[in-house]
Amino acid sequence: MSPPEIPFLDLTRLQSELGERMFEALQENLSRGRYILGPEVEALEKEFASYCGRAEGIGVASGTDALVLALKALGVQEGDEVLVPAFSAPPTGVAVALAGARPVFVDIDAATYNMDPGLIEERISPRCRFLLVVHLYGKLADIPRIKQAAERHGLTLVEDCAQAHGVFLDGKAAGSWGHAGCYSFYPTKNLGAYGDAGMVVT
Repeated sequence: MSPPEIPFLDLTRLQSELGERMFEALQENLSRGRYILGPEVEALEKEFASYCGRAEGIGVASGTDALVLALKALGVQEGDEVLVPAFSAPPTGVAVALAGARPVFVDIDAATYNMDPGLIEERISPRCRFLLVVHLYGKLADIPRIKQAAERHGLTLVEDCAQAHGVFLDGKAAGSWGHAGCYSFYPTKNLGAYGDAGMVVT
């Protein structure tokens, strides 16, 4: 007997619920000759940044691009070390490498699967300049303690919020605790796009 098939997210359900509205919006944009950017993207950037308690939002092609852009905009240099959780999706470490830095792994809290703030300090070296925290499974990492550790050691704090859209702690949204918050709108994320997209909020 073969094991049962467990399907992943069924995107056809979204199509049946939103398809007509999405095709109307797409047709409207195509008829204007606007294939990138435009008023819809600008409105999304402003509204999403505001929702996250941030002043600015920049739409990008993917969550990975959001991480790379944030790291580069915040001054990551070739050879810098960036603390990242030992358990995360590949784009976390890939983005650090694409930005020219080296990921340094910090073990996780076994109860939350997020970075263990008690293990951060032992991983800091003189070349460490950034801390990239990931909020997994719709639950914030222990961000107050992580932010304190980053501030204590002068580390630039970047948040990977690919799985934390709409998650708040003490009235503060994921993405509003660090220097930048990075979101993915991949179709399987909490808030997905048709295709792929991402955003940096600051």
